[in-house]
Amino acid sequence: QHFATHAYAASKGAIISMSRAMAAYYAPHKVRVNVIAPALVRTPMSARAQSDAELLEFISHKQPLSGGMLDAGDVAETALFLLGEQSRHITGQVVSIDGGWGVSG
Repeated sequence: QHFATHAYAASKGAIISMSRAMAAYYAPHKVRVNVIAPALVRTPMSARAQSDAELLEFISHKQPLSGGMLDAGDVAETALFLLGEQSRHITGQVVSIDGGWGVSG
């Protein structure tokens, strides 16, 4: 209803498929490949959404943990985790940072 995202969704699906294939290929070389899949993040790309009161209300319900759009720092912290030693056994995964969107119905 709010977004015509079929092309965007298709590109995300392709990235996920490619990353899983890369993770399988490079794991023997100790190279990890993961995907971060954020929901709506407050960035220049989401400027239109940030100025639409109806859309912001919708997002606040879809992303109940964040109460609205995510901050770029939320995504950056996850990237730092995945780059760090504490995630050395994680590869081929999609980390969803969606403020609850995926379970909000």
